[in-house]
Amino acid sequence: MLDEILKILPINIYNIVTKVGGNNDINEIRLRVGKKVILIASKMEIEGEYIVTLQDLLEILVRVSKNSIYAIQNEINNGFVVIKGGHRIGVCGEVILDNGKIKNIKNINSMNIRVARQLVGCADKVMPYIIKNKEFTNTLIISPPGCGKTTLLRDIIRQVSNGIEKLAVKGKNVGLVDERGEIAAVSQGIANLDVGKRTDVISNVPKYIGMEMLVRSMGIDVIATDEIGNNNDIEAIKYANCSGVGLVFTMHGRDLNDILKREGIKELIHNNLFRNVIVLSNKKGVGTVENIYNLEDNKSNARVI
Repeated sequence: MLDEILKILPINIYNIVTKVGGNNDINEIRLRVGKKVILIASKMEIEGEYIVTLQDLLEILVRVSKNSIYAIQNEINNGFVVIKGGHRIGVCGEVILDNGKIKNIKNINSMNIRVARQLVGCADKVMPYIIKNKEFTNTLIISPPGCGKTTLLRDIIRQVSNGIEKLAVKGKNVGLVDERGEIAAVSQGIANLDVGKRTDVISNVPKYIGMEMLVRSMGIDVIATDEIGNNNDIEAIKYANCSGVGLVFTMHGRDLNDILKREGIKELIHNNLFRNVIVLSNKKGVGTVENIYNLEDNKSNARVI
């Protein structure tokens, strides 16, 4: 799980990570110049004794870029770099703006290395709600940050794409807009995580543009993306729906009432674009399914779990 990450770590940080028992449980490696290494594991935070230096961060970037930091500058400007295995390296530093757009991030002073994990089968419990009478039904997943909505979305995409034998459902062509490259863990255009054999992935593009491109050009049955919300996204979703494409998206929110406070989403819900709303939390661990609402016939309070 950590092999690709270990390859890019300076020796002092490498030693801390490899000495931690059960390192496959490590979710994040946080590096801040002048401060101790912090590892985030599944059940604890572990502080190493080593003080991170600026040279450590530069060494990581050099290794990730294969000695050409310029080659990954666009990714750095987006705030993170994805490496083989789908692991994401977030960066912070001094942002240089040009006409309101990020031109450069320099003087990088901290990193968060997030370990990519795929939980195959984590969507099993929700698939009978998403597949009704052997047909896909439009679904919205909502949760606060860090509660597993992207992981759940990834497995839904995989299952819809491959087909689900126990539900007697054949696989469908899925179009995935992976704006930040983290759903499929896209690195150099290649998906590092399994999103299904009938899934077409478009990455590093605003969601609304990617949705329109996939609908127009790829002959898809279902379209999926993460963290919808702005007005452009809403219009693209309407366009996809009018084209007869199935919908599965995520967005940040605490519960159904929370997202209904947002006019664009409220309009989609009231116009019956979604049949299911799945609400996640981390009360019993990441990915806890709090509620599943069936919104058929506009019964927005029809709770099924």
